[in-house]
Amino acid sequence: MAHFKIKVADLLVDVVAKGELSARICEPYLVDSAFTDISIYATPAQIKKKMASMPIPLTEEQAECICLHENLALKLVYHDAFVLHASLVSYKGKGYAIVAPRGVGKTVHTNMWKAKFGDDVTIINGDKPILRRQSDGTYLAYGTPWCGKEGQGVNAAVPLCGICLLSRGSRDLIKPVTIASYVDGIIRQVVFPTDTPSMIRGAHLLGDLIRTVPAIAAECTPTPNAAATVMRALIE
Repeated sequence: MAHFKIKVADLLVDVVAKGELSARICEPYLVDSAFTDISIYATPAQIKKKMASMPIPLTEEQAECICLHENLALKLVYHDAFVLHASLVSYKGKGYAIVAPRGVGKTVHTNMWKAKFGDDVTIINGDKPILRRQSDGTYLAYGTPWCGKEGQGVNAAVPLCGICLLSRGSRDLIKPVTIASYVDGIIRQVVFPTDTPSMIRGAHLLGDLIRTVPAIAAECTPTPNAAATVMRALIE
């Protein structure tokens, strides 16, 4: 049994984990502090349920790791934050989130950013960054220990300057985003508690995000040209 503290999204998170996997992936985020903002652990019942519900076999350690992340995600809303299923990249110190349903190819797309722009690009988190509203109304985007099966991520934070709603295409095409399509593209990729007060807080957070952070929609090929096309649209 491991008991440790991590700092994620500028929050101090107390973690109790039975397996070594969770402790290992959290190592870059470890801190020594007497204070705690959030406490998380996974019960045996949660772990068993997760193992039974997944379409692929999981070890207990893997299931616990997923449960810990989900338990954290459900508590973030009370700290003006939430997990977004996206690939988060930094380009010259500015953060951009590539949002897409699972299987569309957001990891391939962000790898094309790295191939195209080299050291100007850092993949902050390949799967589950945290977005947190700041006191001035802007959003910071943070790396987390949970960064997808590829393990692409660093312990860093960047100002969130744009969001790309990505879909597959036979050519590279930028499309306008309506408020309705922005909401539809984002709401499917966030995790909020289902109780009414939490859902209300979550709705306010999403509303602020949509008003604050510009978005584009892009149909893209899995090529470096797609990365250049999306980048130009995001920074214009």
